[in-house]
Amino acid sequence: MTKFFVIAAFFGDGSFEVMKFLHAADLHLDTPFQGLDALPEMWQHRLTAAPFTALQRLVDLAITEQVDFVLLVGDLFDQQAQSVPAQAALMAALDQLAAEQIPVILSFGNHDFQPDVTTWHFPANVHVFDAQVTTVELTTKQQQRVAITGFSYDQRWVTTPKVQDFPLKRTGVDYQIGMLHGQVGTSGDHYAPFAVSDLLAKHYDYWALGHIHQRQTLNAMPPVMYPGNLQGRYRDELGAKGALLVTSQGDQLVPEFKPLAPLVWTNWTPELSGQLDRPTLLTQLSAQLQARPVTVPELVVITLPATLTLTPTAELALTQGALLAQLQQQAPATSWPVTLQLAATDTTSDLFGMDTAIWQQAGETTVTTEKIAALADHLLDEPFLNQTLLEATTPEQWQQQVLRLLQDHYHLTLQGGDSDAN
Repeated sequence: MTKFFVIAAFFGDGSFEVMKFLHAADLHLDTPFQGLDALPEMWQHRLTAAPFTALQRLVDLAITEQVDFVLLVGDLFDQQAQSVPAQAALMAALDQLAAEQIPVILSFGNHDFQPDVTTWHFPANVHVFDAQVTTVELTTKQQQRVAITGFSYDQRWVTTPKVQDFPLKRTGVDYQIGMLHGQVGTSGDHYAPFAVSDLLAKHYDYWALGHIHQRQTLNAMPPVMYPGNLQGRYRDELGAKGALLVTSQGDQLVPEFKPLAPLVWTNWTPELSGQLDRPTLLTQLSAQLQARPVTVPELVVITLPATLTLTPTAELALTQGALLAQLQQQAPATSWPVTLQLAATDTTSDLFGMDTAIWQQAGETTVTTEKIAALADHLLDEPFLNQTLLEATTPEQWQQQVLRLLQDHYHLTLQGGDSDAN
């Protein structure tokens, strides 16, 4: 791979003046935070404001670090149609960066796809990609030439591997960066499928990815990076969320994670053992929750150890939600218990009160190919399934998919598969 050094930025101490940029994706402004309507007013306000606060923190970081540019790689909004506050927040952020003369290069993703990007009137510092893969070139304050290649979604699904339209690295530039909102896959997958090897074949210095909400490194050098989303939206989007501050070190670009989310999701299993009644369980849970060191306000999913034994009244309070309600009343200002559940146990030897042999015999007579096929036919009668789920799938293909899925589900149950499958 050819590399270019910027002699104009060379200092007497033998160092190069660095180039810095921010890589962020999946802001999801307007995210609905489904299932959290019953929060107290303080937590509801925190939750509603969280994506906007994270965006402002991104802007503040860009200004503090005096970055050369900012990359926003798709799903700026949670939907194709945006609320006025969400649009206003994004425009205000872009205006702040414009005032600091910080360029922004952005694209739209599968959530906020735009059939016509020309309807947007962004500040002069913003370059927005349209549906065609194109390259924009900029020159940093240190006179480094950077080529950035990308595209936006113009429809919800992009099933062709767009990477094939990305050109090889330009000659004469110091760095070339690819912006791609998509995921590893093959042609026909919904979200601009790609193979990492195909990205590396372009000889770019950095791949700024979006779409996957978990921070990931698909290749170390050159970096192929998912920054994750700015703010966790659901209970499975755990831990610190933020953006990547990317710094040049010689001819390499090195990313560093910067947490920006004002609110995090946390899984927590308290230290409990033995048999506990309801008052004791509540006291110990509350004490341990209060004692946890918390630096960022958190929404906590609490899982009690599988080895814990509960008295009948404690188990009833747990299953009916009364124990959670009491715990929420005693919760500290920094931690809000969202759910309280007992860890799943192995049920392969006692399924619905029956032993495995009886369950298997019932399955063999009930879950038959003919009955599954009949179920698939009945599902086809639902207009929603026909219009939304089937799409280009023929009725015969749909029947085979349902048959396979239900048979897989049945076998997973018998073989003790994961808890989601069960």
